[in-house]
Amino acid sequence: MEKLRYLFQPLMIGPMEVKNRMVMPAMGMGFGLDDDGCVNPQLTAFYVERARSQPGMMTVGGAAVHQMGLITPKGCEVLWHDRVIPGFRAMVKAVHQYDVKFGIQLLHAGLQSFYPQPVGPSASSPLPKFTYSAASTVKVMPKGLTTAEIKECVEAFGSAAERCVKAGFDFLEVNAGHGYLINQFLTPYFNRRTDEYGGSYENRIRFLIEILREIRKRMGNEIPIGVRINGDDFIGEGGWTLPDACRLAPILEKESVNYLNVSAGTYDTGHISLMSMYRDQGAIVYLAEAVKKHVTIPVMAVGRIKNPIMADDIIRAGKADLVGMGRAFVADPEIVEKARKGEMADIRLCLGCIRGCVDRTTRQARKGEADTAISCTVNPRVGREYFIKEIQDEKKTTSKRVLVAGAGVAGLESAWRAAFAGHRVTLCESKGRIGGQLGLAVKMPRRQEMGDIVSWLERQLHKLGVEVRLNTPVTEDLLDEMNPDVLILATGSLPEVPVGFITGLDNVRDIELLLVDELIEEDRLTGDSVLVVGGDQIGAQVADYLSEQGRKVYIAEKAAYLAEKMAQVDTVELIDRLRKKSIKAYRSVERVEILPHDEVWVVRRGAREKLPHIDTIVLASDRRPNVFLAEAAERKGVETHIIGDARDVASEDGGTVFAAITAGYDVGRQI
Repeated sequence: MEKLRYLFQPLMIGPMEVKNRMVMPAMGMGFGLDDDGCVNPQLTAFYVERARSQPGMMTVGGAAVHQMGLITPKGCEVLWHDRVIPGFRAMVKAVHQYDVKFGIQLLHAGLQSFYPQPVGPSASSPLPKFTYSAASTVKVMPKGLTTAEIKECVEAFGSAAERCVKAGFDFLEVNAGHGYLINQFLTPYFNRRTDEYGGSYENRIRFLIEILREIRKRMGNEIPIGVRINGDDFIGEGGWTLPDACRLAPILEKESVNYLNVSAGTYDTGHISLMSMYRDQGAIVYLAEAVKKHVTIPVMAVGRIKNPIMADDIIRAGKADLVGMGRAFVADPEIVEKARKGEMADIRLCLGCIRGCVDRTTRQARKGEADTAISCTVNPRVGREYFIKEIQDEKKTTSKRVLVAGAGVAGLESAWRAAFAGHRVTLCESKGRIGGQLGLAVKMPRRQEMGDIVSWLERQLHKLGVEVRLNTPVTEDLLDEMNPDVLILATGSLPEVPVGFITGLDNVRDIELLLVDELIEEDRLTGDSVLVVGGDQIGAQVADYLSEQGRKVYIAEKAAYLAEKMAQVDTVELIDRLRKKSIKAYRSVERVEILPHDEVWVVRRGAREKLPHIDTIVLASDRRPNVFLAEAAERKGVETHIIGDARDVASEDGGTVFAAITAGYDVGRQI
C-alpha cells in the first residue's frame, strides 16, 4: 500500500475549505437531461456515485448560459431559465450527502457552439475546423457580436450564476479556455474587433472582466469563483500563449477570482486536457506551474493525469495546488477512496484511448444523432448508474456454473462480472497468457497503457476466486467434462488472407507473407521494405511499429481514411507519426496485384502504381470471428453467449476494446 502525503491535505479556496486536492473537473456527459436541458436522476446518479469517494471538489458542466452557446444539441446543461433550478437543487442535495464541494461551470461555446450560425467576436473570425454544428461542414460565416449582444452575454453569465446559487452549488467556475467564446475574445487569432473589445490586450480581456464583475455584483463574495483559462492555445501565430496567461492570472486574482484552472488548446489544436495516449501523461502541467508563480490563489493542473501517485507528486513539487482528473473519475468512481487507502493496484485506470467518451460523442453528433451520451471503454456502467446497481456481496438467487472461453478483454470482463454476481466461473485460455489482442496491442509504439485494463481485470478475477486455466482450449470434451450451465464464447477473431483484394499470390517467389498476429506474437523479423495490407487501427499501428524498427513501410487500405476505428484524436496523432516517418499510405485502394518476378502494384481510382522492391507483405486487414465451438455447445443444450470479436469484428465498433468490454460486462451481469 502506498500512502499519498500531499494529495489529502486540506486547502482553502476563498471562504471554502476542501478536504483534499483531487478534483473532478467539468465534463459534458451528454446524458441525464430532458429536452429543456434540465437534469434528471440519471445524471444525479452519475455524480452521486463519484461523490461517495469524496473528492475535494466536483464540477458539473460546462453549462450553457445562452441559447447560442450550446456545445451539443442535447448533451449540455443549460442555465438560461428558472426551470433548471429544481433539478439542480435535487442533484446538489443528493451529492451533499457526502463531504464534497460541488460546483458548476458556466460557458458560452461561441464559434464552437451547436448553432446554425455560430457567434464570435467578429464576422471575420475564422470558423473552427471542428464543431458539433452543421456549420463545420457547410461554409457559414460566423456572426460577430454587437456591443449590445456582448452586454446581453455578460448579463446571461450573471443571471446563470444566480440560478446556480439558488440551486445550492458551493462554487462556480467560468470557462475562459478551450476555444469557447471568452477564449475567442482573448485570442487575436479569433478576435478581429477594432472597438473597445478588440485590439490591445486590455481590450481583449475586457469581456471576461465584465463577466466576473457582473457575477460578483449579483452574488457577493460568499461563493468562490474559479476561472478555467488556457495556458496556451497552441494555435501558433495570433494565438493565446503562456506569457498571456501569466499576465492575466494576477489581474484575475485582483478581480476576486479564488482559483485558476489551467488547461490548454481548442477543439482544432487537440491539446486540450482530453489528450490521447500518444501524449505523455501530465503533458500540460508545466502551464499550471508557470501560472502559479504569478498568483497567491490556488492553481489547478489538468491534462491526462490519471494516476493519484502522479497527482501527489505534482502537489509535492509545488507545480499546482489542485489536480483535475476528469477521465480518471469516469473510469473509476472510487478512485479517491482507493487512493486514500493506498490501494493503487485496485484503481481502474483510464486508458487515454478516448474511444468510449469524447469520440463516441463526436461520432454520434456528426451523424446527426440526438443521443450524444458518453460512455467509457473500461467502465461500461457510465451513464447507467441509475439503472444498473452494483452492490458488493449482493448475489444472484441461483449460482450458475459459468465457463468462459477466451481471456481477451471481453472474456475477462464477462468473467469478473459474472463472478461479482456470485456465479462459479472458470476461464479457459488457449494461449499461455491472458489479454488476447491487447497482448499484441501493447507492443505498438505509445500504446502500452492498453495493458492497464488487463492488469486490473486479472486482479479482480483473483480477488473473486475465478479459476483461470492457461494453455487450455475449450473443446467438446472439456465441455462434456465441465458440464457448465452457461458458456461465454470470447474466442476473438483470426486474421485471414483478403481474397480478391490481393491477387497473384501464386506469383510470390521471394517475398515473405506474414499474418499480422504471427508478426507480433512471434516477434518475427521482416525485410527492409514492407507492404502492410490494411490500414485500419491494426494495420496503421503495425506500420508505425515496423517503422520504429527502421523498415521502409507502405500501407494499402481499401477505405478512404486510415485508422477509422480509432478515436479521432488518436487517429490524428498516429497519422502525424506516420507522415513524419515518411510512411507511404495508399487509400481507396481497389486491389493489390502481385505479378511475376515479385512485382507489387497498387490499383486505385483506375490507376496503377508499381511499388519499389517489397521484401515482406503483412496481411492486417480482414479478420473472421472465431466461433468454432458455438454449434457444438448449442447442440449440447448449453446456454451460449458469443461476445467480443467472436460476435462482431466488421462493424464500426466491431474489433474495438470499447465494444468488447461493453459486451463482456452486459453478458456477465445478465446471466
